[in-house]
Parts: sequence; C-alpha cells; structure tokens
Amino acid sequence: MYHFIINPHSKTGHAMKYWKELSQILDNRKVKYQAYFTKQRKDATNIARKICEDHKGIKKIIIVGGDGTANEVINGLNNNNEILLGYIPLGSSNDLARGLKLPKDPKAALEIILNPKEFRYVDHGTLKLNDTKQSCQFAVSSGIGYDAAVCNQALTSPLKHLLNKLHMGKLVYILIAIKQIFVHQPAKADIIIDDHRHIHTDRLIFMASMIQKYEGGGLPMCPTAKDNDQKLTICLVTNMKPGKVLLLMPSIFFGKHIHFRGIQMIDCRKVEVKTNKPMVVHTDGEIVGFHDDITLSCTPTQIRMFSR
Repeated sequence: MYHFIINPHSKTGHAMKYWKELSQILDNRKVKYQAYFTKQRKDATNIARKICEDHKGIKKIIIVGGDGTANEVINGLNNNNEILLGYIPLGSSNDLARGLKLPKDPKAALEIILNPKEFRYVDHGTLKLNDTKQSCQFAVSSGIGYDAAVCNQALTSPLKHLLNKLHMGKLVYILIAIKQIFVHQPAKADIIIDDHRHIHTDRLIFMASMIQKYEGGGLPMCPTAKDNDQKLTICLVTNMKPGKVLLLMPSIFFGKHIHFRGIQMIDCRKVEVKTNKPMVVHTDGEIVGFHDDITLSCTPTQIRMFSR
C-alpha cells in the first residue's frame, strides 16, 4: 500500500493535473494506494501522523508537492525505522529533489518509486526554539537572519504568484535578495559549535544550516554538504558590509562564495545561536517566527527514501 500525500496547490495550482496523470498510471498498473489531499497549512503533518498511527509495519509515504509539503510531512512522521519515503517534486524550488538527484518529470519520479533500484538513508535536521520550548524538523535547510528574511518577504509577495505562473519564480527571490542586503539589520550573536567551540560576532548576517547542498531554488549554499553523514553543514556569514555582500552574490550561484573572507563553512552535529535581538528563522523556506535563542542538530535516525 502506497500513501500519497498531495498538495493540490503546488505547481502554481496545476498539481491536480499532474496527479490525474499519475493516478491513471497507478490504476492501469493496479497498484494499491490511497490518496490524501491537503487543504490548508499543517494538513500534511496531520495526515502523515495519522498514517503512522493507523498502519502497522512499513509505511510507504509519498510526497506530491514542493519543499514546504515535504517539510510538513517529515514533521508528522514517527519511528523512522518503519518509514519508506518517496518524493514527487511539484514545487517552485524543489531543492530536496535537486539534492537527492530526483528527476523533474513527475512520471519519471513515480517510476523510481514503483520500481526502485536502491534506497537512500537520508539525514534530517531538528530546530529547537529555546525561547518558546518548541521544535520542528527540516529536510533541506534552516536559516536565521538574511536568508530567512528573503524567504519571509517572498512568501508574502504578490509578485511571486504572478512570476510563478510565468515560470520566472526565481526572479522574485533575486529581487528580494538584493533589497534585503540593504534593509536587513545584522545582530550580535554568540554561536556555540558542538558544545565546545565558541564564535562571537557583532554582525551576524545569516547562518544557514544545511542537510542538502541547495536552498532558495538551486543555490549551492553549502556545496560540500552530505545528506547522509549525520552532520549539519553550516554556512556562517559575518562582519560584511552591504556593498561586499552585493558583490559576492553572483558567486553563490556557482558555489564559489565559500572562498571569501567573512564566510565560514563548518561541519558539526549541533550548533546553538543566541542573538541580542529576535531574528527571523525559517525551515525549508517556511517561516517559524522571530527568535533569539535556537539550537540546530542532526536527527539521530535517518529516513529511508526511494532513490535512483
């Protein structure tokens, strides 16, 4: 039995067209499956949680949507040893699929699920909001500061929906990213790596904690990241003036930013960040609020996923 969790609003509202094609393939092959459709935020989390509660043994859960839908699903899973997770990417960013090297074509992605040649054990991250005692998981990345501010504005931008229809959604992020360079306010921060290494900065611009290599629609923020090494790869940007950030922006598209002063790449199992003021925080591009005390770590257990 396959459990498909479908976000009908993905692909700028065209996800249902793709799902009809996929369901026809499933029906023609007489595949046993159940489809669940999300209607609002957190539905995918609740659906995944109920599947885990109601079904014994291995649960084959298939995500049909974007990175946001994938984020919701993994936050509803329990007992990773009983999960076999699949992903059919229908989002605007698809950074999880890009990191896993899954095909863009939904039918090709379905074929991998129906006829898998191998499985991949993949890490996920945990974000603890120490100021509110809450926690959540992420599949791609979590960020505090500038990159989260870009996500925050993009999610509320009316221009994003229009440009997504024109297949130019990335342009929104580029325009907002340039604007945020000049309006985003850095914070003083104390950063503790694996409980022993201490970094203080008077200007934390942002810190991206990555499971996958890419975020923001294909930007190789941490080109050395590995999604199965039980570690986070941190991209820490500090003590840069806006003009220099602007000059370095093109290098991010090619993963060359990691060679410049003011940018540190750190592999670790845990990182804690305390700032002198609340900063916006995201997980997989979804905003979780403004916080001044967070801890990020790699989950102790991996999730088995359908792979090429």
